[in-house]
Amino acid sequence: MNDMITSHSPGLSAPEDDNEGRRTARRRLGREKLFYRLLTVPALGIISLVAIVPMLLLLVGSLREQRSGAFTLDNYLNTLGNGFFMRTLATTIAMAGGVTIVSIFMALPLAYLLARRTMLRNIIMPIITVPRMLPFVVIGYAMILLLAPMTGVANRVLMSLGILDQPAFILFDWPGQAIAFGYNGVVVATAVLTGVLMSVDPQLEDAAVSMGANRLRAFFAVTVPLAIPGIIAASALIFTSVVTAYAIPVMLNGRVPYMISLLISANLLTLQQQNLAYAQAIIVSVLAIGVTATGQIVLSRYGQRGGNQ
Repeated sequence: MNDMITSHSPGLSAPEDDNEGRRTARRRLGREKLFYRLLTVPALGIISLVAIVPMLLLLVGSLREQRSGAFTLDNYLNTLGNGFFMRTLATTIAMAGGVTIVSIFMALPLAYLLARRTMLRNIIMPIITVPRMLPFVVIGYAMILLLAPMTGVANRVLMSLGILDQPAFILFDWPGQAIAFGYNGVVVATAVLTGVLMSVDPQLEDAAVSMGANRLRAFFAVTVPLAIPGIIAASALIFTSVVTAYAIPVMLNGRVPYMISLLISANLLTLQQQNLAYAQAIIVSVLAIGVTATGQIVLSRYGQRGGNQ
């Protein structure tokens, strides 16, 4: 009998060993998760101080009346009922949408070429990367040197060639702002789309060509659908950067403000209507955050659909 009990005792301890092993694995996994969560604390702290806390202060200020300090929705009601504000917001959205579409269409062929030509990419990508580091102020000054009516390089060249009889006065108007935004948009879109297109296998295009499609059709039927995540990400970046831009509108604005940031700045600094400006800033921030969040949702659903397929 003792021999039988002794022979069965290893078998009886096996489930206990398995349970102990699972508990040890869970504890190790928990420690790893805690470690990685602790690593995010500095970044979350910086984000809170730089973004979340100021946005909360803006929100509280936007809900207060200018003189009495009482909580009210009048700032939002007055803003949304102001025709001039809504028209300026509409022109800002139109500017951002137009610049985004044009930038994507112009950057896509260049990004495709850079993704397929390694030597060309090594030469051009550093040139493209440098403008991404430049602040909007530098881009604004560059546009002034290029498009100024009397002293701009472009006007001088076109007039010397006889193409223009008189200088083109487009700089301090919406076309000048659109060119400046488009310059930055093309740079951003090219950098984003190049990385995305590099991950697309060229053999997929070759397979489409072998089945009878020409290169152009293979590009639009195979490559472009696979680059949609990059197109969505680049579009969100460009759109939000234009909607929230301040330096270029200040430098290149004419008599009529086409961008909403100038109107908010005028209410805040010139007219001293701080609480109204806070409400307008919240509206623009919600617009920018909404576009970014929508892009993320579309990307996640697109990724899930691609994984299911």
